[in-house]
Amino acid sequence: MNDNTKKKLVPAYQTMMARIEDAKKSANHNSLQQHIDAAIETAIKLNELSHVEAERIGYYLRRDLQDAAAFIVDTEKALVDWINFDIELIENRLLEMFSIMVDQTQQELNNLQERARQATQWNSGEITALGVLYCDNCNHALHFQKPDFIPVCPNCGATSFHR
Repeated sequence: MNDNTKKKLVPAYQTMMARIEDAKKSANHNSLQQHIDAAIETAIKLNELSHVEAERIGYYLRRDLQDAAAFIVDTEKALVDWINFDIELIENRLLEMFSIMVDQTQQELNNLQERARQATQWNSGEITALGVLYCDNCNHALHFQKPDFIPVCPNCGATSFHR
């Protein structure tokens, strides 16, 4: 993946997240999955992303939101604990977006939790939301204060991670 593509995809992740946030604020009662699908379609329709790029970003959003929902359901802790950062380091806008997106009905959270069990691996070259990922090989922590690409582990060179 070239640098121009990388520079385009992280802002696209944030734009699609903002579209989902806006849709959740409206009177529309679609599921989170439907809002993600609509954000994918909009990005393609507006020629912001290719079909492959939009689907990839949609996958990253689904994975990150499912992980957040599973954590909240499993531990009953606040989203800020999941992010594992000092609140002053987090952009209030991103925190608000995640709060709105994971504030769903219990049924939707349960559905997301089940899907999260199936999507619990993060790989180098993918985009992730804010939080901490741990290397599957050496358990080195990578801290993300904003959505960004996942690098190879700077400690051992491995390419797979978990929360």
